[in-house]
Amino acid sequence: MKCLHVVQRYWPALGGSEKFMIEISERLASEGHEVTVFTTDAIDIQHFWLRGKEKSQVFSERRNGVEIRRFKVKKFPKHPQALKVLGNIPGLGAKSLFSFPSPLVPGLLWQMFSSEKFDIVHATALPYDSIIYSAYRIAKRQDVPFLVSPFFHLGESERDDVRKYYTRPHQLRLVKSAKTIFVQTTIERDFLMMNGCPENKMVLLGMGINPSELEGGRGERFREKYGIIGPVVCYIGPKTYDKGAFHLVRAMESLWKSGDPSTLVLAGTEIEDFRRFYGKLPENVKSKCLILDYIDDKDKIDLLDACELLVLPSRSDSFGIVFLEAWFYSKPVVGAIAGGIPGVIRDGVDGLLVPFGDEKELALAIKKILEDRELAIKLGNAGRERVLEEFTWDRKFDIIHSLYMRLEKEGF
Repeated sequence: MKCLHVVQRYWPALGGSEKFMIEISERLASEGHEVTVFTTDAIDIQHFWLRGKEKSQVFSERRNGVEIRRFKVKKFPKHPQALKVLGNIPGLGAKSLFSFPSPLVPGLLWQMFSSEKFDIVHATALPYDSIIYSAYRIAKRQDVPFLVSPFFHLGESERDDVRKYYTRPHQLRLVKSAKTIFVQTTIERDFLMMNGCPENKMVLLGMGINPSELEGGRGERFREKYGIIGPVVCYIGPKTYDKGAFHLVRAMESLWKSGDPSTLVLAGTEIEDFRRFYGKLPENVKSKCLILDYIDDKDKIDLLDACELLVLPSRSDSFGIVFLEAWFYSKPVVGAIAGGIPGVIRDGVDGLLVPFGDEKELALAIKKILEDRELAIKLGNAGRERVLEEFTWDRKFDIIHSLYMRLEKEGF
């Protein structure tokens, strides 16, 4: 089978949907299928709309059996303003190609006129509508099955600022045009059903981990490297407002005022807004934080082993692979009642849930886990048992591979 996977970024870029596409692409290639990935030249996601951000200079390469082709992101003068004007043009094409924060990638769209043929086209992820639209046009022109993994970020409510970037009419139309839609949680599935998508189009999938990639973390090595003594509260992800990084710092600040001895470790890409926020914090707060912009795999698993709990109080996650990674190390987790997270964390069973942005409730949840060792062990052990039973890439790939094979057998 010749598979085309279309994604906004690919290796070596980091992210949930990127990891998803890497896993299924390399596994399909190892099964003997021809897999081609179309993606952009972005390494830093901000390259989609800002100049001077990290991008790849390699436009064609092969990695682990997968053919990777990267297409240049273009920018208009005054790019955000230009997109706002062009996005008012009626029609699915204009709405998809010129929607912020979607990248402008004309070379990718042009591929619909290529003579290269595929048997299946699978695209991800919202809100990068131009990526999904280009894949949709390629599949439609070749008359082959179009699959989509949208990764809806549904925020807190229908009026949520995050949700509005993921649930615009043209986005729903794009997603519903797919033959099969892979959804991450029952929350995402139910949302689509409420918006007129037939349940039989959807496959409830979720995300996974590779246990072998996570083994070997040594907490003492992380503590020694960074000079940390005492409890560690861990955050792994882009440091943004919507991910809850700002609220986590404020919640920890209140705990520190009452004498809590923990160090807060925030690991992941720094966005400009967080730099400005952090720069205004008092020195006594900064002294209790360890800020890591980039964290390699060894440091990451060492951090997971070192920490008492992982906190990701986000409203902009459709799933959250990092919860699975923390559970692998039997660590309790804290998340927000927003997006897909309540479909992943079972409150009081393998983690705790708090309202997004509620710094007081967040501080109380963290304090509860730090002070109640029996609860922490119970939550962490339940998470580990569940992740090994339900959330490995071996299990997830079996579902995807079976569907691909059925589509190939049925034809289109």
